[in-house]
Amino acid sequence: MIPAMEAAKAINYHRGDALVVATSAALRDWGQVSRRRDLDVDLKDCMDRAPAVGLGLSLAQPHRKVLVLDCDATLRTDLASLATVGESKPGNLVHFVFEDAAYSSTDGIPIRGIDNLDFISIAQGAGYTKTYQFDNLEEFLIGLEEVMVQTGPAFVLVKVIRQADPPPFPGESMAESWVRVRQTLMKEG
Repeated sequence: MIPAMEAAKAINYHRGDALVVATSAALRDWGQVSRRRDLDVDLKDCMDRAPAVGLGLSLAQPHRKVLVLDCDATLRTDLASLATVGESKPGNLVHFVFEDAAYSSTDGIPIRGIDNLDFISIAQGAGYTKTYQFDNLEEFLIGLEEVMVQTGPAFVLVKVIRQADPPPFPGESMAESWVRVRQTLMKEG
């Protein structure tokens, strides 16, 4: 298993000028490590919509990489989003899913049936062009170089463990983070 904070740091190291949509427990980690908060959309208000928001951004910004940082518990609530992403075939989208063995995103409460879901097979069946799975930090660090240059949509399952006391959510609402990202894109435009 990979410490979730280390996974977030590794993604941040490779992100470049990518837009990042983060949600749920992944957002807690991401808010602590991101060095480009001006390009981050925080989805703490509608956690199960990260793939849809990432898809919208990837279609609107086709020349910029878009990273979605999702969690197994939130993705489970909207598996249909994988089909929409797969059908749309955004070449610039990378969908990371942090699979938490200790269920810390649900306060340690196991989610009935989640262990029976094979997210990799679902993503492949939905039309993601490339899928990856990592449970070792060193392999993840090396594999990220390939992940970030692939034509997507790419799906990356990262098996994580979380620290006992999770960091807080960033203070902004989704609407506030949208304003910040829009202003940054307009300046760069």
